[in-house]
Formats: sequence, C-alpha cells, structure tokens
Amino acid sequence: MALGIDIYRSFQHVTDWQAVRAHGVTYVYVKLSDGGGRPAGGAGDAEVAGSRSAGIPVGGYHFAQANPGPEAQAGVLLGEVRRLGATGCAPMLDLEDNPASSRLPNIPDGQKRGFATAFCNEVARQGFRPGVYLNNALAKKLRPDTWGVPGLVIWIARYGARPDAAAGRYDLHQYSSTGRVPGIRANGVDLDESYTNAHLTGAPAAAGKVTELMERLKLAPSKDITSVRLLLSGSDTAAIVIRPWLAPDGLAPTPVFLGNIHAWGSDKAGIGHNPKDESGFDPKVVSHRRYALPGAVWADFEYSTNAEFDLDIVG
Repeated sequence: MALGIDIYRSFQHVTDWQAVRAHGVTYVYVKLSDGGGRPAGGAGDAEVAGSRSAGIPVGGYHFAQANPGPEAQAGVLLGEVRRLGATGCAPMLDLEDNPASSRLPNIPDGQKRGFATAFCNEVARQGFRPGVYLNNALAKKLRPDTWGVPGLVIWIARYGARPDAAAGRYDLHQYSSTGRVPGIRANGVDLDESYTNAHLTGAPAAAGKVTELMERLKLAPSKDITSVRLLLSGSDTAAIVIRPWLAPDGLAPTPVFLGNIHAWGSDKAGIGHNPKDESGFDPKVVSHRRYALPGAVWADFEYSTNAEFDLDIVG
C-alpha cells in the first residue's frame, strides 16, 4: 500500500515536486483528456513533466462524456499518454457525471457499463493495461470486477470509510478530496492509497508483482517507546504501512513516533532496512507511511503515540 494523488491544473498548482515526493507520494494521476479533447483547464504537460522530474510514476485519466464514442475517447487519452510519456501508471477512465453547473449531457447509468467496457477494451487493444475510476455507489451498481476486462485496474472513491464489500474488488481507494500536500497550492488534494501495485504499469507485458494486504493490526496507544513483533511473508515485496487516523486534510492530528524497525530473514539474519539508520529519517508520522522490508519473516517495530492506529502487513 502506498500514497498517491490525482490532480487537475484547474484546481491544484504544484510548486515543488521534490516536496511532493518527500511527503511520501509514490504515484500521480493527471487529468489529460475530457470527452473528445484536452481538458478545459489546459493540457497536463507541466504536471506530467514535473512528476517525472521527481521520479514519481505518473499516468493520465480521462473524464468520460456522452460524445464521441468510447473508442474515440480512449484514443484521445492514449494520444496524450504517448505524447507526454505518462506511462508510469495505467491509463484511467473517470466514470462520473458532469458537475451540476455543466450543460453537457451525462452518460445514463444504464449505459455506463457498456461505455466503460468498450473504452477499456480499446485501451487494452492499443497495448495498455486499462483502469476505471468510479464512486462507491456506482461501483456497487456496476461491479467493474465482473466486466470481464482482463487486468482491469479498479479505483473506487469513498471518503471516511473503505469501499463497501458489495462494490467488489479494487486496487486503489480515493479516501479524501481535501488533503494537504507540501508543494501543492490548492483548496484540497485528492488522496489515494493503493492495495495492489497493478496501477504501476501502462502495458500488460509489464504487469509486475502484486503487493497484497496480509493483515491489519490495531496498535494501542503508548506514551513510552514500546516494541511489537510482526510476522511477515518473507517475499521481496514484504512491507509494513503505518496508518494513523487522518483528518479530512489528510494529516494525522495525533502522530505516531517511530523507533527502530529491526527485521530478520528466514536464516535468522538481520536484513537491514532500519529506517532509523537512514539519512533524513523523520520519526514523526503524520500521514500513511510505507517501509519496504524485502525478505523479512519477522520484525520488531518500536513506536510511541497517544492514540490507537492501524499497521498493515503487506507482501
């Protein structure tokens, strides 16, 4: 699991991409197209270039309109993806209605599944792994995991809670629209977390390894440094994600303070990767933070905090 953001230049202005990366953002989606052309707010050249310059994987998303047809709209998005080199994340279809103030017609709910399936199949035909974004209510109605689109990346928006089980499987969760990210000037930033890494590929041939949630622990408050032993998978994607409760601005009002993270492999040898030993280590965790522990089968995790928090074991 990892933190991501999605941005549109009409609402978010990035002033410092290195600060964005330092905050822990590991992927970025940029609005690149809308209906039959580029967004009204302008092309995403600066946002894609900035993300790439900071070494953050970036992909594009397309806002669906009733016209032209879905295959033509997929072609518009992929044209921008190729032009800008926004191939770090799977191209995404944004399947939601226009704002109430818009005069453009919406795709009727009864036609959205057919539209999205045709769009995503065209993305796949052109050599990319397709993805779809939709809200929790629409996901429950349409169940994109039943569409039969191979390798479909599913991104569900629901604020204040995880998506409902009735929405089916998903890879990404948009959990806030009012986040704050250093280096971005905005009234709010959409914050996302990944539950697999399926989004981190633009083409089916480069699908890579999937990181899945194995266990979520609730760790009790402790004013003094305390240590908890964690059991991990031993895989090369083993990791932990520290998840304090986040306010609507995307920051934790009660931080978690970290001590050592000592990890061992199956041969009972230490594997290193103790973040406390690394340059620039910040013990204060105020957003979700991931630490890779490749090869670890157990780890001793030290922390202190005044509030209960979640810790995810992934691998």
